[in-house]
Amino acid sequence: MDRENERVGTHKAPARQLQTLPAELLWDGLVLKDDIFNHTGAVLLLPKGETITKSRLEKLMGFYGDDRNIMVYEETYLEIMTDEHTSPEARQKLMEKHIGYTHLQQNIGDLFERRDYDAWLNRDKLAPLIREVASKLENFDPVMILSCINFPRPMDEGLQRHSLNVALLNGMQAEWLELPPDDVNTLVLAGLLHDIGKTMIPEEILNAPRRLTAEETAVMRAHPVYSDQLLAGKFDDNVRLAARHHHEKLNGKGYPDGVAGDELGFSARITAISDIYDAMVSARSYKGARLPLDVFDMLYQEEFDGLDRSLVITFLKNMRARYTNRQVMMSDGRRGEILYIPLNDADHPIIGRGGEARQTDEAWYCKEILPAAEGDYVTGR
Repeated sequence: MDRENERVGTHKAPARQLQTLPAELLWDGLVLKDDIFNHTGAVLLLPKGETITKSRLEKLMGFYGDDRNIMVYEETYLEIMTDEHTSPEARQKLMEKHIGYTHLQQNIGDLFERRDYDAWLNRDKLAPLIREVASKLENFDPVMILSCINFPRPMDEGLQRHSLNVALLNGMQAEWLELPPDDVNTLVLAGLLHDIGKTMIPEEILNAPRRLTAEETAVMRAHPVYSDQLLAGKFDDNVRLAARHHHEKLNGKGYPDGVAGDELGFSARITAISDIYDAMVSARSYKGARLPLDVFDMLYQEEFDGLDRSLVITFLKNMRARYTNRQVMMSDGRRGEILYIPLNDADHPIIGRGGEARQTDEAWYCKEILPAAEGDYVTGR
């Protein structure tokens, strides 16, 4: 970096006001609305009003070798992260890599591709992976984790991402219920393995880019039984029955066994909520993804019958708390802030913007929940 680009050598801004941003997200022609600093926040690289040029961008990218992060103020962070120059895919990739979601997903995918189940499908072998998944709940804001969960996934990543997502959601629910650490880990493990039986389903059915036929649905509905068979003798009932019964319902209208009421165990009830939430926010070729707020309303309105109502309400109350005060992109292309999410009308939150508050409706609605800033990456528990 030359003297021009490092002209105010030791200016330091308060660290709490700065957010880390990969320099690669800058672009030629970007006019800076505020100062940008080096990766420590101690060196002013470019002042407010300067224009990013190709040559300056090359110097920024190469100045610190492998560490290509810069620091910007939160408003600049949000503007760059939500600008049309930054694709949702690029933004998501960087966030997932940052919190370690990508690494976990790859590890789970590698395991599920193996068929030597006796070599790895036991609690001792999976313990390090479970601890790593649980650690994300300790070290990161749930909304950052949920941003990974909510993002559409490629079809060939469906099982590994879904399994990781349900493990994370199970862990969140366990912590919200203030369960002891061993129980948190057990529910994380149950979430991770709840669909292991899908590895026995033919790929053309598992990854079909369409709705399944009646015959294919019958094959797919056998996966909880396969999961139970793979887990039997290796894991306790809390894990095994979560896998077998996560599609069961309290009213007895689920599958594969039609159990009801007290026959449906706690771990299966928790896993059922996580499984439904992740399924609803994910996109498939035959259906679009739903915003979390829409899914909250569906859960409250009991569109998914047979769930444990008390667990659903706990889930919703905690989810609402995590999404309150978050930035959103509205249908008119402008940003706002979620001020309040009605429990009985979650898909119509109160949005604050420019000192005013307004409830959303069919004509003015939340289009996207924006990524949290780096300062929000620490846990919100």
